[in-house]
Amino acid sequence: MSTEDDWAEAALETTIPRLFSHNTTHCPDQPALTDDDRTFTWRQAGEEVELLAAALNALGLQRGQTILLMMSNRAEHWLVDVAAAHLGAVPSTLHPGLSQDQVHAIAAHSRARVVVLESSDQLRRWAKALRNNTTIEHVVVLDEAVMVSADHRFRTWGDLRRRGAQRLREDPGLLLRESSPITPGTPAAIIYPSEDSDRLKGVVLTHRNICFAAAALHQLTRPAPNTSRLSYLPLSHIAERVVGIYAAIHGAAHVHFCGARDEVLAQLPRTRPALFFASAEVWSQLAGVLRDIPAERRATPRDGQRVRARLGLGGTVWPSSRSGPIDSEVLELFSGIGLDVCELWGLVETTGCATTNHPGARRTGTVGRAMPRMEVRIAADGEVLVRGPLVCAGYLEADGMIRPVTDADGWLGTGDVGELDPDGYLTITGHKPELFSENMPLAL
Repeated sequence: MSTEDDWAEAALETTIPRLFSHNTTHCPDQPALTDDDRTFTWRQAGEEVELLAAALNALGLQRGQTILLMMSNRAEHWLVDVAAAHLGAVPSTLHPGLSQDQVHAIAAHSRARVVVLESSDQLRRWAKALRNNTTIEHVVVLDEAVMVSADHRFRTWGDLRRRGAQRLREDPGLLLRESSPITPGTPAAIIYPSEDSDRLKGVVLTHRNICFAAAALHQLTRPAPNTSRLSYLPLSHIAERVVGIYAAIHGAAHVHFCGARDEVLAQLPRTRPALFFASAEVWSQLAGVLRDIPAERRATPRDGQRVRARLGLGGTVWPSSRSGPIDSEVLELFSGIGLDVCELWGLVETTGCATTNHPGARRTGTVGRAMPRMEVRIAADGEVLVRGPLVCAGYLEADGMIRPVTDADGWLGTGDVGELDPDGYLTITGHKPELFSENMPLAL
């Protein structure tokens, strides 16, 4: 068996709890999460995940049930998401800009039992769902000032943690017992990529989808162990989840949280991420900073190295962006300092990128070649079809069933139209007008 087969087979057979346990065992003192002035080592993150998993178990959250989250990018968000996955429950982060009607529709569709909110803004968006939804049994709030004492479902984050500590005292083996039955095919996350409540699509991703996505990205980019990530996109975004949660766990990375998107440029020099996914807008903003540096100070390779370090991208091995209109002048500007922005393409249904350019294989004007073990072909009408381990389990139905998204041969019709060159590089040329494409830009 080849080295490629070794890593791929291992990735197809593992789960989030197994990968997470590897980090707490083998690099317990390495930093895992930094949020404002707090840093959790992998040991501390493991202890907190165990505590929160026990707390959710004490609330009655069971295997296969949904927990909905609406919080900013912060340690508590990351930790409770991973804790739920350790129980075999299914976390789903809702986009922070959803309306009351959209939140209500998703809460009803997912039949969520537990909800975790941060502050008054999230509580306002949840007002309709909490008035009308009967499946919600518990609402946890991080900001104690928004506690609704008259509603018996409400409890504070501190109360949740106390319940977890009590549960662990009663049952120290709870986490191992609950996580052991989880298989690669167990659902691990649900993502609602469309903000159109009349067209809900709860995309179900399994531990196999997630762990393979993380491992495949690692194979293509080869970041060093324990390198940094900057988590700034909403965790409802598939790219943020792959880079900031799943690939971070796979590589025992150090995740830095950025609560406000307008702080990204200032945070980059502090965090120096190894993997950095950004929209065309963010790359254009960074290009503006680059233009302010005189051309003569970025003329040589050594100058370029200094400039990349100044921007916070000196150690970035995968500077990437979604498929879409990035100004060629912006790409050339970064290429001039030795930073080639890798364009990629994918859907929520393909666990993020299905194709990508990367340091070992890059062709300007394309969205790269298929991820490892993924197949891409073009149908007779030009539609891009994909098949492989990154294709999701299906769409969650309102009755709790999962409807497959592929045909009998395993091919997913993406709704995007494209062309493949002889070397396998894909170019997206448009969309099928009769289909609604749930591609990544809609989740930004």
